[in-house]
Amino acid sequence: MVVQTRGSGTGPGSRSYLRRRNSLSVLECLWDAPLRTAEVVRFTGLSRTAAESVISDLVALGWLIVEHPDELEERGLGRPAVRYRVAHELGRVAAVDIGAHHVSAAVADLSGRRIAQQTVAAEEFMSASERADMAVRLLAATIREANAQPCDLWCLTVGSPGVIHEGKVTHFGGGGMPGWSGYDIAKRFSQEAGCPIRVEGDSALGAIAELWQGAATDTTEMVYLLSGVRTGAALVVDGKLHRGARGGAGLVGELPELRWSEIERERYGAGLFTSATDPSNLFELAQHGDGLAAARVDAFARALALGAAAMVLAVDPEVLVIGGPTARYADTFLDRFVDELQRYCPLAPEVRASTLGSDAVLIGSVRMGLNMVHELLLDSVETAAAFPTPYTTRSDLVEFA
Repeated sequence: MVVQTRGSGTGPGSRSYLRRRNSLSVLECLWDAPLRTAEVVRFTGLSRTAAESVISDLVALGWLIVEHPDELEERGLGRPAVRYRVAHELGRVAAVDIGAHHVSAAVADLSGRRIAQQTVAAEEFMSASERADMAVRLLAATIREANAQPCDLWCLTVGSPGVIHEGKVTHFGGGGMPGWSGYDIAKRFSQEAGCPIRVEGDSALGAIAELWQGAATDTTEMVYLLSGVRTGAALVVDGKLHRGARGGAGLVGELPELRWSEIERERYGAGLFTSATDPSNLFELAQHGDGLAAARVDAFARALALGAAAMVLAVDPEVLVIGGPTARYADTFLDRFVDELQRYCPLAPEVRASTLGSDAVLIGSVRMGLNMVHELLLDSVETAAAFPTPYTTRSDLVEFA
């Protein structure tokens, strides 16, 4: 967005504010891919003179790096224009995904490219403190693998099952994970990380991942289902994650009439599946034509669709995305799920299966970290006297920790 003003001072309406706004516009334009000056002009609407001036400032501040044409390009007709890219290597964001049966961690640069990633198995009934300690150790190991130090982190996002509010698990309805309900995740990680920490529900982070790199990049209205060991959901309204007043939006599985409790792994024996059958094996058996497995997968699809319908009828999304481990078996149940959803919903959304796999929560966590950086830059535009350097941006983030 280009701001035009003739004012003075540093606040809105001043030349300084105009400069800061245009600097942010150019930086965000270049964040995902290198561009030439002419392309920056086209995307931002700035004049060429203004764009060149802002680009020069951002290079001097350390945000941008000049990419010169290589020798092969220079052999063509004329001399290709230089391109400018964001110095993504200047910062690191970290992500942790804590589940009942796993803990994963990743470190990414400011483009979101993951530099290092590790996963370890976890026991479902280990104590909350043991699980959190495991996650802290894994994060430290992943930071080392990325050839980084904890002080290099600009921010950390932690994903967890359950309802999250102000960094704490305020509700956990599933079985297993003893002591997890009420656990203060943010407080535990703040003892180790000198950077801002955000804790978010795994379903919400899966939804963010789909908006960024998955099946929902073209929509702003979505219902997201995280289907695996347990079933969770998240809502995206007007392009933004809708959490609710206490973080409990999407908690429809608590209503037993909607039957999502029947597709929890720990209740398979009393519900759809035998206790001896791993759900992934069941879907694989259905893929290979096993009649009994196919019937049980059909029942799974009907139960999943009933809870999904309650959310669809409430918010009227454009798209419904099924993510989580179950999504890889969508060919076994998607047709039945769509039929059931349409039976309940006169205005049913398009249904899509995620392709992000088990990385979805980590991907969403990385994206949330990048969002924190962009939020701080926007805040700097509104309140600071000058556009920040990468160093001061990292320092300002640490002040929020």
